[in-house]
Amino acid sequence: MHMADSPDSDLLNIFRDEVGEYLTIMNATLLEIETAAMTTEHLRELNRVAHSMKGAARAVGLKVIETVGHYMEEVFEAALHDHLQMSPDVCDLLYDGLDLIQNIVDGGENSQETVASVLVHLEQVVVSSVPQSNGNGRTSTNEHAPVAEEKPPETPPAPPVSQQIPAITAEIEAQANESNTLVMRTAEDSVRVSVGKLDRLMAEVSELLVARMQHDERQQDVESLRRLHGKWRREWQAVRGAYIRLARRLQDDEAGDDFRLIIKFLENNQRHLQDTNQHLSQLAQVMRQDNMRLTTLSDQLQDDISAMRMVSFETLLGTFQRIVRDVARDTNKLVHFDVMGSTVEFDKTVLDALKDPIMHLLRNAVDHGVEMPDKREKNGKSPTGRVSLSVEQRGNEIVVRIEDDGAGIDPAQIRRVAVKAGVLSQTEADLLNDDEARSLVFHPGLTTTTHVTTISGRGVGMDVVQDRVESLRGRVSVQSKIGSGTAIILNVPVSLTRIRCVVLHVGGEDYAIPSAVITRMMSMSRTEIFTAENREMIVIDERPVPLVSMGDLLGATLSERKADEIKLVVVRATDRTVAFEVDDLESERELVLKPLGPEIARAHFVSGAALLGTGQVMIVLDANDLVRTATGATLPRARSMQQKVEKAERKLRVLIADDSITTRTLEKNILETAGFKVSVAIDGAEAWRMVNEADFDVVISDVEMPNMDGLLLTREIKNNSRTKQIPVILLTSLSKPEQREAGRKAGADAYLVKSQFNQGELIRTIQSVI
Repeated sequence: MHMADSPDSDLLNIFRDEVGEYLTIMNATLLEIETAAMTTEHLRELNRVAHSMKGAARAVGLKVIETVGHYMEEVFEAALHDHLQMSPDVCDLLYDGLDLIQNIVDGGENSQETVASVLVHLEQVVVSSVPQSNGNGRTSTNEHAPVAEEKPPETPPAPPVSQQIPAITAEIEAQANESNTLVMRTAEDSVRVSVGKLDRLMAEVSELLVARMQHDERQQDVESLRRLHGKWRREWQAVRGAYIRLARRLQDDEAGDDFRLIIKFLENNQRHLQDTNQHLSQLAQVMRQDNMRLTTLSDQLQDDISAMRMVSFETLLGTFQRIVRDVARDTNKLVHFDVMGSTVEFDKTVLDALKDPIMHLLRNAVDHGVEMPDKREKNGKSPTGRVSLSVEQRGNEIVVRIEDDGAGIDPAQIRRVAVKAGVLSQTEADLLNDDEARSLVFHPGLTTTTHVTTISGRGVGMDVVQDRVESLRGRVSVQSKIGSGTAIILNVPVSLTRIRCVVLHVGGEDYAIPSAVITRMMSMSRTEIFTAENREMIVIDERPVPLVSMGDLLGATLSERKADEIKLVVVRATDRTVAFEVDDLESERELVLKPLGPEIARAHFVSGAALLGTGQVMIVLDANDLVRTATGATLPRARSMQQKVEKAERKLRVLIADDSITTRTLEKNILETAGFKVSVAIDGAEAWRMVNEADFDVVISDVEMPNMDGLLLTREIKNNSRTKQIPVILLTSLSKPEQREAGRKAGADAYLVKSQFNQGELIRTIQSVI
């Protein structure tokens, strides 16, 4: 696989981890061969690992590791066919090769003499093991055509590696001298941890936060007990004088034995009160200290785990830059792409969820936002359009802004299209202001484009962008000016487990609403309410705002209220502002969100639930849903939620099966950048299971894999009536004619050699077999 540019640091880190595992396996297996009886399984495992290592090295452009892996693969292949004995001398050469690779991975330098010695000796072992009838040459073919039509021409054999060493070592020196060197740097000791484990750890920390909140409740209980005890002491002190006088008066009363016992108790009672008060004060102080330590520990622990989950936005930057470049090239437009705030870090779950929406918005910005160069010049603009992607953190939110300086969105055209599509009546469309009209681009299937392209369409898929962002408890807004451009703003929370909310009392129940969407909390005289267009309105900041009863929306009855005053919470979401009347408001508090069960995950007005220290479960309201319903913007949806998700995912679905994580990652990045939806499997067995569980448009498989190789996977797919129509492309580093013939017999639709295809050929091959 040819790489025009240097691989990014993330891919190199993945490669380093992967090759480290391969080196461990090969060293251990060679040691077993030398210290115990050699088995066919040993050689097959070594052959597979060498093959995977070679492919991974090719993916990141490390020629030396690729060449060493190639010769090791040939050595183990020869040993499997009894053409070579795994003598101690041969094992010594293999260990030298492993040490050479290990040194590269560790960031060390290898001299030209060391590289030349290892490669030449490995080549000599391979040459000596090849039967005379087979020769030493290799053929080079055009591997990207479908198998059934392939008739590869013969080419002269490649020169021996001894003749290539000067070029290889020169390449190493050139790479080492570049600022973006490919030489591995020593990394910190690390352990690969799955996101699922971090999710479970975060959930456990959330339980710790709930325990801390419960501790807060117990501390408040102790304070209440202290207040009650203080009241008792004050009452006692108020009657203590009367007690003393009564005791003196009746001291000589011979008939008052029972009374004397009572007097004695009251005397002891004063001492007990003093002791209890002292102990309560000490307990309250200790609990405050314990709570401070628990708060500090739980907050620090959650911050540390959150930091482990954080990923820099910069990791996706290459993908986004490639999207803009490719779409600009395909549409013959000139586009300058600016990125700001690329070092901002996201929770990995948030970043993964935002990747596709941002890619879609960037395609839209170039394809239907920026005008053609000649049209821009006619309008007095630079022929080169500008698209910008900015990221910044604002308090507890991250704001992503995708902006272009193109033609903008015409609200009048949006209204016409909405009426024509039956989304709105003409009367309803006329009542929309320009901001509300532009928000219709998020309605499913609504588009203002007069033609459909394979790249994008302004409005097509925008509903999916909105659904994806709102599933993260975020919100989407659009800003546009005709002739000047369009900006789409995505607001998402920094944390998915903690949220700052304001608590509302409505109809005897408590609800929470995220603080980020609240613009004001206030009381107002009922005399300030007026009616316009048959609905109640109030004026805030000199602008009319709809007034809606939260109780009416939630199906609850508001408590009795004062005739002259109402309490309001003003919410801004989906480019609209609404004032909601509530019974009462509490100050802001931090809540720990708990996942919703499937039964209520799609409940109206609900975005989550939080567990309080008292054990009470509080519903967190969906501000987007509330505002849309309150303003009548909940338009009839042409599809159900599931259908919308299916529509969003209906880009071509590709399954990649490869045991090399580096190769899988590179191929996945290439295809996702090209607009495919990609799933990956680590071997043929997992791929076969996935094919039976989900629908795929094409399968791309390596040939050499553990558990089930690519040939067997292809036969399984083609021999099954349900899956036989799925095209299969075999992708391997082997260019032997017998391998291609085996792929053809297995039923593969195309066969590509990694060393001879580029990214464009891979995509064209996929298109040719679908």
